[in-house]
Amino acid sequence: MNVFKRLLLKSNLFRKTIHRGSEEIHKQKLNDISNHLREVKNELIKLLPTQMWQRFEGEAYISGGCIYSLYHDKQPKDYDFFLVNQSLVDELREYFIERAGYHGSDISGGTYHDLPLIITNNAISIGKYQIITQWVGDPQEVIMEFDFKHNQFYWKNKRVYTLSDWTYLKGNALVYNEQRARDIVGTIVRVPRFIQRGMTITQKEMSKVLLKLHSVGFTDKEIEILNSNKADRHFGS
Repeated sequence: MNVFKRLLLKSNLFRKTIHRGSEEIHKQKLNDISNHLREVKNELIKLLPTQMWQRFEGEAYISGGCIYSLYHDKQPKDYDFFLVNQSLVDELREYFIERAGYHGSDISGGTYHDLPLIITNNAISIGKYQIITQWVGDPQEVIMEFDFKHNQFYWKNKRVYTLSDWTYLKGNALVYNEQRARDIVGTIVRVPRFIQRGMTITQKEMSKVLLKLHSVGFTDKEIEILNSNKADRHFGS
């Protein structure tokens, strides 16, 4: 075997070793995330009335930015829980609204078990836990319409699943879901937050976002929200 072939063989073996190592790290990260989210879900369940425990256990899954943050060894700002059943959403909203200390036209809240409680049309927030009420359904219905692909991952039943590709979880690039993304104005409002967290977006991806906005335009409600300077409240998820 000549020198070139020996070097090529060593190079291929090195790449395979590196690949196996990175895959092991990836699997361990997913396992650690799964264990952590199991604890988080248990914590939230204990805050709910006992008659809802079993249904919430079976019908709730976790998605959103927390999985990406945990994968990159960052503490999530909050944890987003999604439900597959509208009836449970309605029961939870009724339960927490009854316990709110104040009620407004679009926001209610107070404290619950010594945690801040905020109820909007979009979510029920109890401290770091958010139960999303704006979008209800299976992951394939809800998460497939998220605006950026690094968020198209969810945890349920002891595992982290992907509806995009693991490369989007591993990287730091914003890749727009131009085929199915909803809430285009909210997407644009959230881009600076992702940039502040160390993510990047290319001109090509930003062009896709702007073309989508050109295609669908603003709704009257979106213009009202933007004029009110309350975009953070309404486009926060």
